[in-house]
Amino acid sequence: MALSEVSVSLLRQSAGQAVPSLARNNAALTLFLADGGDERIKPDPLTGRTKYGTPANPAPDEIWFSSSTASAVDPRGFAAASDALLALVGEGHFVHPLAWFDALRERIAGLFGIPGSEAVLAGSGTEAEFLALSIARARAKRPLTSIVVAPTETGSGVMRAATGRHFLASASLEGVVAAGTCLDGLECEEIAIETIAVRDPSGAPRPAYEIDKEAAGRTAQALAAGRDVLLHVVDTSKTGLGGVTRRMAQSIAKGAGGRVQIVVDACQLRCAPQVLQSDLKAGFMVMITGSKFAAGPPFAGAILLPPGLAEDLGGRGPAPAGLKSYSALLDWPQALRQNFARTLDVPFNLGLGLRWEAALATIEAFFALPDNGRAHICAWFAAEVQRLVAARPQLRLAQTRPGATVFPVVTRGAETPAAAHALYKALAEETGVPAELSRRCHVGQPVAVGSEAALRICASMPLVLDIADHMAEGRAIESAPAAGDLDFLFRKWDVLAGC
Repeated sequence: MALSEVSVSLLRQSAGQAVPSLARNNAALTLFLADGGDERIKPDPLTGRTKYGTPANPAPDEIWFSSSTASAVDPRGFAAASDALLALVGEGHFVHPLAWFDALRERIAGLFGIPGSEAVLAGSGTEAEFLALSIARARAKRPLTSIVVAPTETGSGVMRAATGRHFLASASLEGVVAAGTCLDGLECEEIAIETIAVRDPSGAPRPAYEIDKEAAGRTAQALAAGRDVLLHVVDTSKTGLGGVTRRMAQSIAKGAGGRVQIVVDACQLRCAPQVLQSDLKAGFMVMITGSKFAAGPPFAGAILLPPGLAEDLGGRGPAPAGLKSYSALLDWPQALRQNFARTLDVPFNLGLGLRWEAALATIEAFFALPDNGRAHICAWFAAEVQRLVAARPQLRLAQTRPGATVFPVVTRGAETPAAAHALYKALAEETGVPAELSRRCHVGQPVAVGSEAALRICASMPLVLDIADHMAEGRAIESAPAAGDLDFLFRKWDVLAGC
């Protein structure tokens, strides 16, 4: 029996019983936090870490500037997940999973949605792509062209998922699948894919007008060929860029007579809620995660549906049969459980719910801070990273956009993907450096910037919250632990780069 099925069985059997010791046991919680996910979330039996180097429990003694890839769960989030598990199976105050998942989706919609919008949970940002594609296919009347923006700067499995194909050899709710094969019911032969780069071959950001022009042209060609279109808008890529502009996306959709659907990839979650609310008002779907900038435990995704879309889907269905490998019934709002999602045979994904519980504890605290306070801290972090890189001739910042919280850094002598990956791994190890530099340092995985590979130094919501707490005690931002962590990271970087 798969662990997700064990989780369902456990919660069914524990209703009304006294099992608080299970919920209070950190080992049990860490086990459940890795439940309901694919091979990316499974910890190595020897190291206890995922392929991204993240443990299932907090690791406050390590340095985490890796939120563009994955982070260890924040202690605040871990405590929230523990409380949620206790509420689900504890003595005397049992919470039914249906009510819990409805509440999770309502909290997400309350943060980022508008009246009438709905949230659907997904195992990851890449799995949210399956939801967007399934919805677009249900509404399209013709073969579909999916136009993906920044294909090298989104999730590594997005290109397969955007064509309706299993992107790994495992699925979050099914186990082993055949990577590259089509999800049942999605008719992948009718789905074409086009891509638009956000950087030129040298690695420089392309002008927004150039990206917009290409998006309009590719959409027009698809429509003229008798196809409908799912156009992606990237809010923030792996290196802090974006495209297509929202204005162009609105113009394209408005002129297409209902044949173009827009989905915003905001999976990094590095924008204000008001931006996503405007997207929903424009009729766009929006994909988010709680495991990038929010630094919740990987993986926790969702897709926000604009008002009217859930009602429209309620009259369609069912969802493609293959979606049951990735989506559970209670991931969906009640209005869609009765029709569109009715064939999803896993009742709920416990691990996904706990991961979102952890992420929301941080997200809600972050957005409770004053806007100008958050902006001030992020600006300070950006200036510190830029100062530390500029002081080192062996390092170079790749160009990104103003206001970024992700900073791609190219290392002289480690520009190739293999060398950059070796440096990335060495930073996160305790060996190979003097004892005083043995602290683990986590940064974003290498990503291509033109012909070079860059590591990424990233701000996160927990970092901002920690600095805000430090400043609330009347202490200067320059004395915050994050300042020391940045200094330590670059000293270790110097040694590993042979400087």
